[in-house]
Amino acid sequence: MEELAASVAGVLVSAMRSRDWPLMEPRFRDCFERAGVRGGFAGLLARDQRLLAAGELTATETHLSWSHRLSTRLVELPELAGELRELLPTLGLPEPGESPTPVANAISGGTVANAVMAGSIGSVTIHQEAASPTAPAAADGWPRVGGLRRLGFGVRPARRFAGEQGLPPYVARDCDDELSVLLRQAVHHGGLVIVTGEPFAGKTSTAWAALRASVAEEARVFLARGGADLRGLPDQLRGRDTTAAHVVWLDDLDGHLAEPGTPGVLAQLTQDRVLVLATMRDEAYDKHRFGHHPAARVLSVARTVEVPTEWSEAELARLATVDDPRLADAVRWRGGLGITQFLALGPELWEEWRRARRAGERRLGYLLVRAAIDFARHGITEALPLEAFVAVANEYEEQSEAMTDEAYVQALAWAASPRTGVAGLLVPGEEEETWRACGTLVADALRAPDFPMADQYVWWGMLDGAREHRPAEHEALLAAARSDLRARGEAGDVHVMRALGEFAGRAGDMTDAKHWYGKVVELDRGNALTVGQDLVELGEYTEATRYMELAAADGSRWAASALARLHFERAGRWLARAAEQGDERAAATLAHLRSGPGMGPDTVKE
Repeated sequence: MEELAASVAGVLVSAMRSRDWPLMEPRFRDCFERAGVRGGFAGLLARDQRLLAAGELTATETHLSWSHRLSTRLVELPELAGELRELLPTLGLPEPGESPTPVANAISGGTVANAVMAGSIGSVTIHQEAASPTAPAAADGWPRVGGLRRLGFGVRPARRFAGEQGLPPYVARDCDDELSVLLRQAVHHGGLVIVTGEPFAGKTSTAWAALRASVAEEARVFLARGGADLRGLPDQLRGRDTTAAHVVWLDDLDGHLAEPGTPGVLAQLTQDRVLVLATMRDEAYDKHRFGHHPAARVLSVARTVEVPTEWSEAELARLATVDDPRLADAVRWRGGLGITQFLALGPELWEEWRRARRAGERRLGYLLVRAAIDFARHGITEALPLEAFVAVANEYEEQSEAMTDEAYVQALAWAASPRTGVAGLLVPGEEEETWRACGTLVADALRAPDFPMADQYVWWGMLDGAREHRPAEHEALLAAARSDLRARGEAGDVHVMRALGEFAGRAGDMTDAKHWYGKVVELDRGNALTVGQDLVELGEYTEATRYMELAAADGSRWAASALARLHFERAGRWLARAAEQGDERAAATLAHLRSGPGMGPDTVKE
């Protein structure tokens, strides 16, 4: 089974590096599904091919990880072997050019037992013939520390755009020196060292950096994936080259403690002077360390270093010296998140929000979050009530049916639910029942080249929301709206031109308002009446009269009526002023004017 797993892993690596991967991936996926494989193998296929293509995983790393996954499943699912044997000859792929160094397994004795071969565990018959005493230990074929990247150790990927590396540079934490001292001691004397912290506190990155600083690049490391059976590790290490360091890496140690025999394996490894470096969430460590848990004893002798979520002033000062836009975004937009929480959680939140845009039950939540993002990226960073987001969300698209208040409340509950116990797409503000977009989404939206621009209707919704809920920021938002829409207005969009006229009027810039309104009528005289009415609202009666006369001359009875009403009301206003100054004739004319039926509702402001 081990040979089959290694062979399939080799072919799989070749397929991932082939231009025909899009055709081969479904065949591997179907094969796994027919055999009843679970555990997200389809997602692992896509992820590892992407990392391999980007150079963030080597072929060797990919081969080792898939050999381990497949060997485990081959033991659990005997029918998988038949499916794989049928699949391989049909792919037409050569053996991979880059594969791990073959491992020779030397076992003596005459019994049937579990043995570790080629990095996996299976039941084999062991004969009396002893293997050559010169056969290398399996551990001497483990990957070298210097050949593995951070992603290979389990560090979460960060969002990246054109020209950026896979991960931001590592920034030293205050606990690095303490951790490095413990690791250098454990390399020589053996021991279990555990890095603890809250979710996304940076445990894995910190452990990786300390390991790279504490052992030689030639040191060998065993990367145990979640759920791996560790019982064969002592045998892999037996007879190892003692001049080289050997490290067992256990990211999220609590995922391994549930496996049978793990506490005993850890005790044996430390007894054999092997460095075991692990990470654990604080909650998981406390659960297993204290009380009567089977792992409590082995954890009691472990050395621990805690990585805090909050960064110290010294750490932030070091971060400020690093030139990476993602780190700068983390400082600016993290809100209540830690720096590493911001970097690790960002891709997860963005992907979940992006996928919610499809029609379905999450679509309304997607629109509310988009509204919150638009408010923030245009300057309204304070939290807002739900109704402000609803008003903007309704401008993105025409709803096929009226949404109920309950629907919006449910959409808000989905958007605000904390992911992985850290933060939701929307996070609560300081005031009760207010919300803002999580800073990771705002930062990514500002840097994403394809993020949709706000049109004039969305701007109206945001301006109305700011005027009602954040009046102190309304003026700045209005300036941003005019700046953002100007290029589209100059390109000839008549609807944007009219909005620019309205926005200029609201800002008190009558020169710019008249400019844009003039452009609107110049492009289409049919807009003359509308422009005239807008100018009346601004108190620009002379300009309004000119456009209304233009519309009336073109045959618009509505324009003629509006123009007459305008003159009627303005005449009354001026006659009243003259009468107040003692003009009897004006007073008589005003009395006669007021005794008539009038011209309908007022349209002119005093």
